[in-house]
Amino acid sequence: ETLEYDIYWGAIYVGNSYMKIADTVDISSRPAWHIVSETRSGSFLANFYKVSDRNDSWMDPSTLYSYGYYKKISEGKHFFNEWVIFDVPWGKYYGKKMNRKREVSDLDGPLDRQVNDMLSAVYRIRTMPVTPDTKVEMDVNTKRNWRLTVKTGKREKISTRYGKKKCIQVEPMAGEEGLFVAKAGKRLLVWITVDELKVPMMIKAEISIGSITAKLVSRKIQ
Repeated sequence: ETLEYDIYWGAIYVGNSYMKIADTVDISSRPAWHIVSETRSGSFLANFYKVSDRNDSWMDPSTLYSYGYYKKISEGKHFFNEWVIFDVPWGKYYGKKMNRKREVSDLDGPLDRQVNDMLSAVYRIRTMPVTPDTKVEMDVNTKRNWRLTVKTGKREKISTRYGKKKCIQVEPMAGEEGLFVAKAGKRLLVWITVDELKVPMMIKAEISIGSITAKLVSRKIQ
């Protein structure tokens, strides 16, 4: 599956993004979905706030938990690059992070249960029963272990180039770096279809210069 989005800053088109299950790989003799998300600014936004982000996740299709993630974030003057492996059998997570000065530091800590990263969490939410005005929770790791709460809102009809669909609003209470250039203390809202696919039709993320909205253009099945 490949989901393609146009990105707007207000009514102005500023770039594009996609999420896809790129392929299936083998990790410790088990299959894993390799999930990829990329966001890039168009020529207008790049003049003063260039965005070039990539997120990778490796997700077990049976348990729906993550084996680890890779993240490269470049937004204006904000830059970091990191990877983390979730090694539950050995009870730890570990990886490395690079800052804008290209200084590398180690990431590690205890891990006593299976977790999701932020990208695989999006796909896990799509498998959960979602009803208006409720909460769902899951264990995640973003350089630390914590409990992600996802709030659901009301049902709405959302119209994009993909079509007009009945959706329900969900809000991952991320609290730190997320997807689609969402930052600490900023809200991230996602509208997913109320059918069995639970396709993310629209995503709205607050950023340092207002907010951006990603609207679904197409859904392709390889």
